[in-house]
Amino acid sequence: MRPSASTECIGLHRFCFGLAVKLLLPLPVKADTYHMQLKPISTLPILLIGMASHAYTNAASWESAGSVVLTHQATTEAHIQDESAGSADLIVQRQNGANHWVAHIEASSTPRSNGVSSILPEANADVGTALESNSKGRIQLSELYYTHNYSENSTLSAGLLDVSGFFEQSRLASDETTQFLGAFFVGNPTIEFPDYTLGVVYEAGLSNDVVLRAALASSDGLADNPERSYSQLLTVERGDGVFGIASASWEANNWLLRAGGWFNSANDQRLDMASAEQENYGAYLLAGYIQGHHSANIRLGLANPNVSQGAGFASAAYRYQRGRYTAGVAVGRAFLSSQAPANFLKDTDQYEFFIRYTMRQGLFLTGNLQGITNSNYGELPENRDQRATVYGVRLTWLFDGV
Repeated sequence: MRPSASTECIGLHRFCFGLAVKLLLPLPVKADTYHMQLKPISTLPILLIGMASHAYTNAASWESAGSVVLTHQATTEAHIQDESAGSADLIVQRQNGANHWVAHIEASSTPRSNGVSSILPEANADVGTALESNSKGRIQLSELYYTHNYSENSTLSAGLLDVSGFFEQSRLASDETTQFLGAFFVGNPTIEFPDYTLGVVYEAGLSNDVVLRAALASSDGLADNPERSYSQLLTVERGDGVFGIASASWEANNWLLRAGGWFNSANDQRLDMASAEQENYGAYLLAGYIQGHHSANIRLGLANPNVSQGAGFASAAYRYQRGRYTAGVAVGRAFLSSQAPANFLKDTDQYEFFIRYTMRQGLFLTGNLQGITNSNYGELPENRDQRATVYGVRLTWLFDGV
């Protein structure tokens, strides 16, 4: 659950976007506090739960918020079954001066084995985010971490966390809860982020406009180990490694620019040599602009073509907001590595259009249309040289003060 706002929200994995949309309170805050830069840029006033407070609040406070999402998708492909799915998130935070604790509980339904999300994995980024080892849905503790504010512009976070939430957020295309549902428009698929994992993130604001971030974490996250168990997060096995990433962000005059580089030292099998292994690495760029009712962004990414099936990525998205309605359109392409084996045939393309209606504060109904060509690079024979059309509906409820 990660609804969006017109602010740069970094942290609390991508979920804090959704909580932002519900509370319509104008804020004159301009500090980069708790993994974000809060600037009221659009016509929609934003409050990020637990993120808008300054670092030096003397009184201890508790805050909680959450969301529930229901989706139904169908496709024109006869061999793919319609799929209904659900997910939920709850975040509880405690603030006490410079000390900040975050707990994130997540639930997901079981993906349908022959359904849309299983055959076309790009179609729904909200399905299957919390699963057992047998791929059944479950309730899990996804994040539990501590943030210490050394100053107004310097923080350190450590614990079980979602590293991607600190580094790869767009203001209009990062949130499968209220924005685009397709995976290409939620994040950059060339970055080999671990799932929820043990790690440390440091953040320093050089000015009101420039923020530097760096992180080191285990390359083996909760969903990356076969048992999907917490005990395996503490176990070092052959092939495990370290994930590292650093970025610089600049936000001013309605613009947001972010660039970074990353590496993953886990032993990935080379695409061209079955018996050889190699580390993965890459670079990425995100740029966005918001003006009045309009907003747009682009994503670019590169990864090691020797181990990454998707060696390059490019996407562009546009959103228009007016009154109770929001519409968005996006296109993206993942470029197949030149070292990929013969069964991976083509680049994967995805486009998406959605229109969202605000039924009341915190309650959203969204219609969605997608086209996906060569899903997962055509790994499945029935997806090669095929464009699948996916259409569906999504109901989102955001709440706070549980």
